[in-house]
Amino acid sequence: MKRDLSLLPPFPNGWFRVCESEDLQVGEVKPVHFFGEDFVVFRTESGQAQVLDAYCPHLGAHLGHGGEIVGDTIRCPFHHWSFDGNGRCTSVPYAKRIPKRACIRHYPVCEVNDIVFVWWHDEGIEPTHEIPVLEEWGHPDWTTPVKKQFTLKAHPQDMAENLADVAHFKYVHGNDTVPPATASVDDHVFKVKLDLTYTTPRGDVPGYVDVNAFGLGFGRTRFSGIVDTFVVITGTVVDENLQEIVIRFSVKKMGDEGAEKAVEKAFTDEVTRQFIEDRPIWENKTYWERPVLCDGDGPINLLRKYCRQFYPSQQQVISQAG
Repeated sequence: MKRDLSLLPPFPNGWFRVCESEDLQVGEVKPVHFFGEDFVVFRTESGQAQVLDAYCPHLGAHLGHGGEIVGDTIRCPFHHWSFDGNGRCTSVPYAKRIPKRACIRHYPVCEVNDIVFVWWHDEGIEPTHEIPVLEEWGHPDWTTPVKKQFTLKAHPQDMAENLADVAHFKYVHGNDTVPPATASVDDHVFKVKLDLTYTTPRGDVPGYVDVNAFGLGFGRTRFSGIVDTFVVITGTVVDENLQEIVIRFSVKKMGDEGAEKAVEKAFTDEVTRQFIEDRPIWENKTYWERPVLCDGDGPINLLRKYCRQFYPSQQQVISQAG
C-alpha cells in the first residue's frame, strides 16, 4: 500500500519559528523558505522583526538577496523601491507617484523567549492567540539554553501525537513501564502530564513530565524529579512533510556549575536519543484517519480532535478516530 499523508493538510495554521532572535541583528536581511514559499525576514533600525513575501511586485527581485534596511523599510536591490513592515511601498526614487498595487503581503510577527515567530494562516485570519512568555526563559535560576536543530521528513501532527502516545515510551524508548497520563484541552493549548518514577541508588524518586503544546509549532515541557529541567521545542514546516525542528534544553541551577553541566549534558543526550529513535518511525509511517486503537494507547483521539482547529476550514478532514 502506498504511503499516503494526503488526509492531513501539509501546512497547519498558527505561530511558527522563523529564526532565533540572536540570529537577526538590527539592519540584517535574510531569505527564508517555509510553508512551501519564499519570504524575507529583516530587522529594522528601530529593532522590529518583520516578515514579507520575498518578491518585489515591480519586476520580481528577491528582497532577501541584496535587500537593504533603510530606517524602518527594506529597499529592493533592483530599483530601490522601499517597503515598510506592512508591505506598503513608501518610496520609488525615480517616480512621481507610487503605483496603487505596489505592495507585498506581510505577516504578523511576534518575538518571545528570544525566538522570532511568524503567524501563518491559510485564510489570512489574524492571530487568534499569543505565544506565552516562559518564566524559566532568561531567569537567573536557570542555565542558558543549549540548542539542537534537526531537519526531518514528517508531518507536524504525527510528531505531536507522541504527546498522547504513552505506550511508545516503553516500546520505543525503553522505559520500564507505560507511564500513566492525564490530558486536557484548553482552547489552543493541549496539556499532558505523565507520572514517572526514577530509580536511583537511594531508591525510587517520584517525578513527572508536564507538557503544554501551543498549536503545532511551539511547545514547552517541564521535567521534575531528581533535577528540574525544561525543554522548549519549535517546529516549522519547510515544504510538504519536511520540518525544521529546534529543541532548547535548560536546567535549574544547583549552585555547582560542574554538576549543572553534567546534568545538562545527560539531559540533552537523553532527549536527543529519544528524538533520534522516533525519527525513522515518523519519516516512514503512513496516516490512518481511523486507526485501530486499544484502551492502553493514551489520549490520541483527544489530540487529533485538538489538532483540527489548526487546519484550513475547507480542508478539515481529520475526524475523531474510533
